[in-house]
Amino acid sequence: MVFIPLLQLRLEGPMQSWGIRSRWNFRDTATEPTKSGVIGLIACAMGYKRGDQRIEMELDRNLKIGVRVEQPGKIEVDFHTISGDHTIATGKIKKNFTELSYRSYIEDASFLVLISGKKNLLLDIKKALNNPKWPIYLGRKSCPPTRPIFDKITETYDSIKDALKKIPWFCEYHEGIIPKMLRCIVVDANGEKYRNDAIRTNPARMYGIRRVKEYWVETPIQSTEVLN
Repeated sequence: MVFIPLLQLRLEGPMQSWGIRSRWNFRDTATEPTKSGVIGLIACAMGYKRGDQRIEMELDRNLKIGVRVEQPGKIEVDFHTISGDHTIATGKIKKNFTELSYRSYIEDASFLVLISGKKNLLLDIKKALNNPKWPIYLGRKSCPPTRPIFDKITETYDSIKDALKKIPWFCEYHEGIIPKMLRCIVVDANGEKYRNDAIRTNPARMYGIRRVKEYWVETPIQSTEVLN
């Protein structure tokens, strides 16, 4: 059996937001971190500005990601009003304009994220996450993490799916209940679901389509990690 290097992240915070169809006044969130969102988090830590081709060519194309929902949390919608002068399509200024905005967040959620790729790249990401160029946030700048993002680099599993199945559940008991099953999401070319979050470098911030697969695993309470 051949083991592969995996970067292990823990994404936890009072609020997270991982948009998939966010446009204009309606800012939605997926129920778990998206690949583009995690890549954006890493790019922020590494100091890559928006539009930097390394985000697509170095990170998005060379990294594979899997997510396990440790605690799903719940989705809440925050209603905003933004007042002031507003430039309309004709170029004129509309005075005393009030804009309405609806922004969705995941509250009190916890996610295990596993990333595979070349070990040198994973080590560079580890270094950046431990000493980020810019502050790290969980999807939006108003969503700081409550614990260090980086957990560890492990080489005790043969795939992301193997690790998602075996890594012990690590989460504070929610209302004293340990879940029997945990939902997993992996990027899979044969996946049955589509995600409009494949990173493409362009001024309009348009994204391509990628397929993902969802499945469930039994909650691994006790350690099943391979000892070296």
